[in-house]
Amino acid sequence: MTVGVNSGTKPVVTMNGLNVPIHDYIDCTYTGTNLTGVTFKEGGSSGKVVATLTLTYDGSDNLLTVTKS
Repeated sequence: MTVGVNSGTKPVVTMNGLNVPIHDYIDCTYTGTNLTGVTFKEGGSSGKVVATLTLTYDGSDNLLTVTKS
């Protein structure tokens, strides 16, 4: 994980190739026991969505993909 500064105002965190902007709230969704979505927001639970992750699994519940949008 690396931490830098963006325009001298906010740090930027890069983790395993996923650039997740500054956030102060994370909302997780599950299908059964599998984590299937992560929503990152700035400004609390009703704030602006800054990134989302979608996770997919195979029939044996093995993680297949993680997609950032």
